[in-house]
Amino acid sequence: MEKLEAVRKVNPTYTIHDVTSREFKAYGTILKGYDDAAIREYAKKEIVIPKEGNSYSPSNDELEKFDIIKKIEADVYAGLPVEAGKCAGNNTAFSAYEYHQGSEVNIVLTDVLMVLGKREQAVRGIFNAQENAKIFYVPAGTIIEIYSSTLHYSPCIVDKTGFKVIVILIKGSNEPFEEIFESKNKEIVKKNKFQLVHETRTDKIAEGIEVGLIGELITLNPIN
Repeated sequence: MEKLEAVRKVNPTYTIHDVTSREFKAYGTILKGYDDAAIREYAKKEIVIPKEGNSYSPSNDELEKFDIIKKIEADVYAGLPVEAGKCAGNNTAFSAYEYHQGSEVNIVLTDVLMVLGKREQAVRGIFNAQENAKIFYVPAGTIIEIYSSTLHYSPCIVDKTGFKVIVILIKGSNEPFEEIFESKNKEIVKKNKFQLVHETRTDKIAEGIEVGLIGELITLNPIN
């Protein structure tokens, strides 16, 4: 708990919950009983934190061969094909929100902070994170299932060295459309990826992604 208290100390304007607290139950659950030693050992060597920004690949053949991925595929997705991807970076802000049809499972390899909301809090696509989001400290070694009804985005760093997470989703999620795709739902940005951004994300706005995250940008300080 010393790490959590240190995080709270450098972010005094925010309430930061432990992922084991009852507040998390509305957003997801902690998965237990999985042997993750082998995949963590692989991740130490094969998942590299970029010097700047984030890197994410939705699907990785080597990760998807691990027994733990197959077990999560059976237990959480009831046999639906899944993908497992590498996510690493230096994010400090909740500058967009997204959700998927179907849960997202994160194998958390470093301590992270997660900013979460609920889909029912987004009125006509507009979500005020300052008013409605909750922030959770998730220590390395935790495996969490984030429900499809949960608004989320990239983890935020706890340490300045960056973060590493393995992301599991239904196969094909977050992949670009191979053909022309038409939908009246303006939140769709990729396969099974619904996303809206904060006005500060001029890069994503330039790509055609719409603003839906309002309020002061939530920015979190690392502890060192």
